[in-house]
Order: sequence, then C-alpha cells, then structure tokens
Amino acid sequence: MDFEEQLKRRVDEGTVARLLLGIATTPNRREQPNSGDLSGHFDFWFDGGAARVVTGRTEYEFEDGARAIRHGVPGLSVDIQLPNGCAVKVSQVTWELDKTFMKPWLG
Repeated sequence: MDFEEQLKRRVDEGTVARLLLGIATTPNRREQPNSGDLSGHFDFWFDGGAARVVTGRTEYEFEDGARAIRHGVPGLSVDIQLPNGCAVKVSQVTWELDKTFMKPWLG
C-alpha cells in the first residue's frame, strides 16, 4: 500500500477516543440486554455495545462493528479492530517519567 493510500486509511483519533470512552465508562451498563441491544453471549451491555469477560481480558463489541480487547495486565493495553479492517493498539509503555521516551517533549 502506497503512502497516499495509507493516508486515506489513517484511523481517526475521534473514532479511537469514542471507543476508549465506551470501554472506560460503559454508559448505562446493564446485566440484561434491552430491546435493540447486540445479541449474543455477553456478560453485560451498555449504550453502544456489549462485552464478555474472559480470563485475563474483556472483549467488547460495538454497534458499529468495531471490536476491542482490554487486556488485564498491569499496564493499559487495548487492541481495537475497526469495521474496515484497520487495527489500533493502545498500550502503556512506562510507569514513571521516562526522559528517554519523553525526549521529544522535554527538549
């Protein structure tokens, strides 16, 4: 895939933020589905999606077809798959100020 095609398929930050917000807040979380909720074997539902808890992770499915896995490791680790096939990984890489990692911002 050439550079121009990669730019066209770049994942929008707003899309990732919306999914992360859904994971973080699970708005109107419920233990039983409401009419119109996603169908399937889930442990809980929330506005915009549903989730199942599996040993070591929570798997999310969203109404727009996106999916995500929040891994149960000490640091933040979320894998997101978008309906168009693009994937995003959000992961914590330090547990304190790492001046080597932060060098572009610290000068």
